[in-house]
Amino acid sequence: MTDAGTGLGRTAPAHGGKGSVLRMLPGGATAAPGVRLFLVGGDALARAGIRSLLDGQGGISVIGEDEPGPRALAALRTQAPDVLVVHGLREAHEADALLREIDPGIRVLTVGGAEPQARTAAVLHGHLPHSTTSQQLAAAVSLAAAGYSLTRGPLPPTAPAPATAVSAATPEKAAPRPRATATVSDVPPEQLTGRECQILDLVARGLSNTEIAQSLTLSEHTVKTHVQNLLNKLRLRNRVHVAIYAFETGLR
Repeated sequence: MTDAGTGLGRTAPAHGGKGSVLRMLPGGATAAPGVRLFLVGGDALARAGIRSLLDGQGGISVIGEDEPGPRALAALRTQAPDVLVVHGLREAHEADALLREIDPGIRVLTVGGAEPQARTAAVLHGHLPHSTTSQQLAAAVSLAAAGYSLTRGPLPPTAPAPATAVSAATPEKAAPRPRATATVSDVPPEQLTGRECQILDLVARGLSNTEIAQSLTLSEHTVKTHVQNLLNKLRLRNRVHVAIYAFETGLR
């Protein structure tokens, strides 16, 4: 069934399980008041973007952030947040190593990057893809704080599926899923050129103009022009908003 207040589908807990299992459905939920959240990720700009999206939304309070490492673990022990959001760890073993060090009282959500292999870890309450919207992430944080776990599953049909010649065995030929809408810009990502998408991705990763120039074999002046044109086209104020846009639209 679907919880009217959360927009999320609920299934019965597995036999002997300690909590309910949820499947993410369209829409989102208002986070339960008083949820204290800590954010860990290797990309400072991405952390700033996610913090900007979540802090104060529906009662979520981001109490700290850091890159993975001993300093973050020490902060987690000191501040004891309700939920830890881990963003963009590229290797599964990194996420697994981090999970092993987390106090069992902290609920963990991983977003983007490699999916942890330690699916049975007591602290892990779900892995969300890069395309997760800010509303869905806020709902996931609220539910994790309440002791729920998230799992992937098919969405319930809202209408009979139309006949199609595409075989289920060839999903690569299916129509692409539409991207989410960003809250920081009303310009859809489909309006970006290939070069603009490259620039957006590298800016969202936290690279400087010099690093982007080296990566794309361009002059720094050319990169500066590309970045400014991108900001103007998307009507964004700064590079942090570029990271937010990339995260919300699923481009990163």
